[in-house]
Amino acid sequence: MILTILLLAAVQPVAPSVEDEAAENGAVEDEIVVIGRRLNSISAMVGKDQKGRFTCSLDKSSGNVNLDKRLCKTTVRCIRDGATGDSGIKACVEAEKPKLMAKLRRELEGSR
Repeated sequence: MILTILLLAAVQPVAPSVEDEAAENGAVEDEIVVIGRRLNSISAMVGKDQKGRFTCSLDKSSGNVNLDKRLCKTTVRCIRDGATGDSGIKACVEAEKPKLMAKLRRELEGSR
């Protein structure tokens, strides 16, 4: 009986240490920095199809499919909301990037 209790105690999961959590948070931060740098070098091309629906494509990926989709949606929304010209659209998208990155951070932290 004592042997059984000792065996059960031996296989109990160990709570993550503070160092483990710090390492995970550091890994998330490192990933955020890398993706953020990539995000700043991406160009979105927006057009309309024959039915008048907006289309969007990126010249490269941030490395995160969900972020890429949100970047396209944000760019289209900026145009729908009245942003015009490259500088106006870019300013609108730049203003939204902190929100995009915050959402990405929450997703990455939740997946760890």
